[in-house]
This record gives sequence, C-alpha cells and structure tokens, in this order.
Amino acid sequence: MSNPSNTDVRRFLEQFFSTGNQLDLAKIERGEGSHAKIRPWVERLTQAEPQPTVLPRWHEERVDWYGIAQSDRQLRSLSEELMAFVGPSYSTFRGQRAQLNLQDPVELAVYEFTGGAVVKLSGQATTIWEALERMRRVSERLVKRIADIPRPTGRVLRDFYMALQAGDRISAENSLQYLVDQHRLDALNLLFLRVQLLAELEQWNELLTLPELGNLLQVRRPFAVTQALLRAVYRTELQHFEDNNAPGSAVVYFQEVVFPRYHNLFAVRAGSKIPEVLKLFMLLAVGGKPAKPALRDELLAIGEVEETHRSYLQRLAALLKDATPDSKGEPLQQAEQLSKNGDFDQAFSLLCHVPSSKEKVRLLLQCAYELQTLAVEKAALSAFHELTADEQTALLKVRWNQDFLTQLRGSQEGTIENTPTALSVPSNWLEWLLQLDKEPSWERALHTARQGSAEWDVTSLLTQPQAVAEFYELLNKVGSTAESVLHDALPYLLAFFQKDEQFPRGEFLTLYHSLLELLVLSTEGGDVDLVLFNDLAIALLTLGVNTAKYTEIVDYALELWDRFASPKKVDWVLDFIDVLVSYPCPVQQKREQLLFAAAETLRRFTERIDEVQRGIFRALVKDLQLDESLSDLLGEQASLVEQNLEVEANILLKLKNKSVLIYTLTETAAIRVKSILEAACKEVTVYLSHDKGGNDRLRQWVRNSDIIVMVTASAKHAATGFIEANRPSHLAPILLVNSKGSASMLRAIREYLAK
Repeated sequence: MSNPSNTDVRRFLEQFFSTGNQLDLAKIERGEGSHAKIRPWVERLTQAEPQPTVLPRWHEERVDWYGIAQSDRQLRSLSEELMAFVGPSYSTFRGQRAQLNLQDPVELAVYEFTGGAVVKLSGQATTIWEALERMRRVSERLVKRIADIPRPTGRVLRDFYMALQAGDRISAENSLQYLVDQHRLDALNLLFLRVQLLAELEQWNELLTLPELGNLLQVRRPFAVTQALLRAVYRTELQHFEDNNAPGSAVVYFQEVVFPRYHNLFAVRAGSKIPEVLKLFMLLAVGGKPAKPALRDELLAIGEVEETHRSYLQRLAALLKDATPDSKGEPLQQAEQLSKNGDFDQAFSLLCHVPSSKEKVRLLLQCAYELQTLAVEKAALSAFHELTADEQTALLKVRWNQDFLTQLRGSQEGTIENTPTALSVPSNWLEWLLQLDKEPSWERALHTARQGSAEWDVTSLLTQPQAVAEFYELLNKVGSTAESVLHDALPYLLAFFQKDEQFPRGEFLTLYHSLLELLVLSTEGGDVDLVLFNDLAIALLTLGVNTAKYTEIVDYALELWDRFASPKKVDWVLDFIDVLVSYPCPVQQKREQLLFAAAETLRRFTERIDEVQRGIFRALVKDLQLDESLSDLLGEQASLVEQNLEVEANILLKLKNKSVLIYTLTETAAIRVKSILEAACKEVTVYLSHDKGGNDRLRQWVRNSDIIVMVTASAKHAATGFIEANRPSHLAPILLVNSKGSASMLRAIREYLAK
C-alpha cells in the first residue's frame, strides 16, 4: 500500500472539509458534539500506515459518503465491505467506482488524493452511519487480530536470507530486529545471524570489531559462522600481502600476529573450498609449528579452484621445502591422536579409509559434532549402521552418543529403531527433495538446506544423468506436498545457483524458471523478492528463451504488479521493463502491456512520482518508440513530465567535463544510467565496471573519476574493497547505493549534484 505523506493527508483533509462541506475539520479533531463520531474515520488516514476510510460530505441538505482508498486493491476490499454492511439495502451504492465531478472542488480533492480509487454512496444518513460504525468496529477487531498474529520464525529467516542474497542490509536488519523483539532466538544464535549478515555484505572490519568477538572465538560455532570469521581475518589481515605478491611476508605475519590472535578458528576447515579459507590453512600448513605437510598436500589436491587462487596457494606451498607427511602408526591410532589435538579435519580424512568399528564410529561422531558438515554426519551414520546390533547397543549406552544421534534425527526418541540412517542426510539437492517428499514434516529440512547450499557442488547436477529433469519434476512435486517448507528454503536454493561462478548456466535454464515461479508463488511483495525476481529474469533472458517462456516471465511480472502496484514499487517495475528493453523481445505486445500498466500507476499517483522515475519512464517510452502515445499514457500530466525532465536535465548539466564511474554487477541498469547521463550532458564521460576483482584499468578509473557510484547490493566481490582502498581521500566520497536498479543510481547522482 502506498503511504501518502503527512503533508498530503493534511492538505486533502483541509480541502475536503472546506467550502462545499458543512462539517468542520477543527471540530472533528477536537471531538466536539456530533462531529466526534467522524473522528475515528479521519484518524484512519493519519496513522503511520494509512487505512482505507469513508468520509462524509454534508451539503445541500444531504450527505454523500466517499470511500477513500490508495490503490485498486484497497478499493476492491473496501467496496466488498461496503456492499456487505451498507450496500443497496441502505444506500445508492451498487459496488461501482465513483464518477466524480472535477469541477466540484471537494470531488476534485478526492480525485487528486486517491487517483480515482474512490466510491460514492448516499441515502438515509442515520441508517448509513449505524451500518458504517458496525463495519468499522468489525474491521478494527480484524486488523488488530491480524496484527497480533506472529510471523513464523521460518518465514522471518527466509526473508533474512533473501535479503542477504539481494545485498539489502536494511531488510536483513529488519528481520533480525523482529527476531530480537519477538524473543524467537537466544542471544548467541542472534549473534551468529549478525556475523553472517556482515560477512555476506563484506563488512569485514565491522565484523572483527564486534564487542562479542572474544566470545565468538571461544564458543562452538556453526559451520557458516566459522567460515565467515576466517574470511574476515584473511581479507583484513592478509589480503594485502597477496595483492603485493609477498607470500613470504604473509607467512611471517601469520605466525607472529594472526595465528596467536585467532588460533581457535583453525581447528576446523570442514572441507571448505572458499578461497580465503584455503589460503589461511595453507599458511597454517607452511607456517605452523610444527609445519603440516599433509595439510599442504591435501590443499594442493583440491580441484575446482580458480587459477588466480591456485597460483597463490602454490607460491605459499613452495615455501615449505623438502617436508613429507608424517605417517606414523595405524590410521585409527593417528585419528585418535589428531582428535585429541583438535585436528578433526585430518582425523576425518583418515577415518574415511578405516574399516567400521565402534572406535571408528565414536571418533566420527566427535568429528561430526566439531565439523558440523553434512558430509561428516552422513559418514558417521553410515558407519554406525554397519555395526552389529550389539555394537550399536553398546555405543548408545554412552549418553553423549545417544543424544547426538537424536539431535541428528531431530526427534526426542533415542532408540536404535529411531536412529537416523545415512540416507536421511542428503548429499545433494535431489536427495533433499526426495527426503522432503517422503517426509513433508521433516524437522531438519531447512537446517539441511542451509548447510547444503554452502556444501553441495553445483556441478554434481551436470554429472548425473537426468539430474536436471529429476530436479525439475521433484521441485514441482514437493511444491504440492510441503509447500511452506519449500517456500522457506527458497533463499538457499537461490544462493546455491547464483553463487555458481558460471551462473547462469544454459543447462539449468528450466531450473531457473522453476525458481522464478516459486518466488512469485511465495512472495509477499517485499522489495528484496522483487529484486531477486529481476535477477532471475536477467539470467533467463541472458541464456535465451522461446516465445512461451518469454510470455510467462512477463506474465509473472504483470501478476506481481497487479498484486503490489504502488508508488513505492515503481523503481522495481521500471527496472524490469528496462531489462526487457535490453534483451530480444519475441512478443512486443506483452512487453508494452507491462509498460502501459506501469504508466497507469504513474498517472494515478503522479504527485508521488519523482523526477528520476519520470526520466527513466520517458527513456523507456522512447526506446520502445511509443513517443506519440506519451500524452495518452500520462493524460493531463504530460506537460508536467516535460517540465520535470527539463529540471532534471538542468541538474545533470553540472556533469559537464566530469567523469563518472559506475560499479555494479547489474550491467543492464548501469547501461541505462549511462545513456540517460550522456543524453542530458554530452560532455560527461561515464565508465562502467562489473569486474569481480581489482585491475589496473579499474584502479585508474577509481583514482581519476570525479564521481564514483558503487552499488553495494550487487558488488559482493573483492572489487568492493579494492575500490575503497584506491580512492584518494581528497576526492569526492564514493556514493554507495544499496539497490541494483537504475533509478536508485540516478537518484544518488542527482542528490549529490543538487547539493
């Protein structure tokens, strides 16, 4: 719902209760006499989130009633209520939208305030008042009841992780605050979520200056939190050694500063393949006391490491000369000793090749507890079920073993019959979907999805025959049996695919389309969901879609716009239309249909549409060669558009002989901004960068550009820190934009120039 400003509401009320209305606004607000009963209806507009209302106009010996709404959706709801409580029994109302007389100052004020989202009724005043009061009392009880219904924790966490995926810190903070206010999680788990928030947004310095850091380093942490802390340590303490090609200095600094300060983080690598984590553990292998040649060799043997990272790992490894792994003792004995020393990674590696026994299972359970990965849990459960019944019973006599196995199952039962099997711990998304289909009430489903999103390998879907087709079928099947779980797991599915270095892959086109559909079905219209909708649409259009798929994508957008259209969502729909303009269009009428739908919102809420949005809309109309239709699209406001565009152009002329660098991974939005800036000021130079790391060209642009716009929502790569590090302090500060769209970038530039 669109929220008009306090000034808008006040101006409307003063116009409505003025000449032409014998009711007095001042008396209403003071609650005097018969005016008092109107006050609750007026107050519905003055709330933090204005509600639809009904206001009376007393004139010429009769009373007319105006149902006031801020959108078509609100108007439909209000009309249904009026038909139920008042309707044709007591009034002239038959459910129709009002035909207002714009020559009448009161009705003109109503039209301008609502954009035409209004109904009108008249009849016997006393009877209508009684019916309206009944409607208000029922409505207020309903609103209070709805407001009191708490949001499920799974849904809040879903929105939190969706916000992280979209790079939207404000939305993520709001979800986190809700969990705090509702006392849903304890202080430690809330801290773990904050660490993940800061890591996902690459706020490394802020992360390592958390007041609770000392406690974080001491407690048992989730896998994701440990990885986040390790990344923060590398990026703040050791990245500059790599940038300056100084591996020897990095080893010395690691030995003298990093390891003494953060040694508690190095007990667990848990099979991580994150480049920063691999480099830190290579520094541990080379610079640890004693050195760890086995760890060095294990790290060098890891496949699928990008060449730049592999090259640096090799340079670090070369500093450990003529060292061979120590292989004293039997593997089980070595694993026992490694566990006692806290080296659970190496212990697990050895145990994978040891025959099943009670001792092996006991050690694997310890590794699973410490490493907290699905792979170790699966190995421990597999080894447990290879034991005889007597061996299992003996193992479960130890309370810790029984409790931990119960924890893996997610139930309160602790018998052998209810012990989870290795099959209940998925190795990939296909197995996760199969397990969820088999057990829709699976307690650990979301926990496993969150873990698996980070652990599972996207390329495994390419190596299994028919895996993509099975994934597609299972996704649709589970959508009907465990819909809410699947909706809450959406951010983990998106992260799994979108963090793929080769995203988007043509092989996954059908899966991306399924995720787009799932997003549309599960969304409540949050800004974050709409941003991610655009991201998926761009992926699909980049790969190329046929006419049917293209039509479906635009139909999804039309559905979202029909459900959530409002001035606050204009940026999103303009960005999406901009995406459509940038890619081949097999169905022009469908694309134009969305443009006309957006134009109707701009027309109805013209006073709440800013100059940037008007400018982008005009550029889109021009690109689609619909200039002649502009007046029809915006009706009487076309001249106002022209005036605003002229003002906008005058502001952008301040860019004359200046250079602007725009850094974002959303290339289509940056191209739109570049075209608008160059059209408004031909003497401006605009550089676009979407590199994922620093380079000489980017360094030159950063050092020499007059204005830098950095989209933090899509710049979650090493280039972010590179830009900040290379920007001279005496030049204009970097303009940080927490939204991927062109409107937000243009607005930041305009506000900077206006100052």
